[in-house]
Amino acid sequence: MGELCLPERMFAAGEEPNGERVNTYHKPKRIESIIEALDPDEVDFLRSTTFGKIISQAENPSFSGSFGQFVIVHMLRVKKKYEIWFLFAGRPIRMSLHEFAHVTELNCKKIPIKNTKKRKKNPINEKLYWGELFGSLKFCLVNLAIEMLKKRDQGPEMDEFLA
Repeated sequence: MGELCLPERMFAAGEEPNGERVNTYHKPKRIESIIEALDPDEVDFLRSTTFGKIISQAENPSFSGSFGQFVIVHMLRVKKKYEIWFLFAGRPIRMSLHEFAHVTELNCKKIPIKNTKKRKKNPINEKLYWGELFGSLKFCLVNLAIEMLKKRDQGPEMDEFLA
C-alpha cells in the first residue's frame, strides 16, 4: 500500500508549538480560587459573559484543554469550512465543527456580521477603571487580587495591601 497523500499541515512536522508558551498564565487552581472568593451572584454574572467558558472548564475538570490544543496543533488545511482534519498517530482524522464544539465546549457558531458603520467610542473619553479597582497599585498579580477578593467582606483598607 502506498504512502498517504495528506493535505498541508497548519504547523510543519517538528515545528508545532510545544505548549510551554501557549496560555501559560491559565492555571485552573487560580480560577477555582477566584470563584471561591466571589459571591454566588457575581459568579452567575460571569457565567453569562464571555468568561463563562473559563468558569465552566474550571468547574468541569474532566475537560482537558490539552486535547483542544492537540487538535489545533496537528490540524490539516482543508477547504471545507465545517470540518476539522488532524493527524493522530500519522493518520488523518475527521471531526465536524459541531463535534469539536461539543468536545471542547467552545462556541463554534457562525460569527455574526457586525454593522461596520457604527461609530467607535473614543477610548480617551472613557473612564479608566484600574485605579477604581486597585487604587495606587502599579501592577496586581493574580494571587494578590484573590486575597483582595477574599478580604473585601472584612472591609480592609487598600493601604494594607500596599505595605
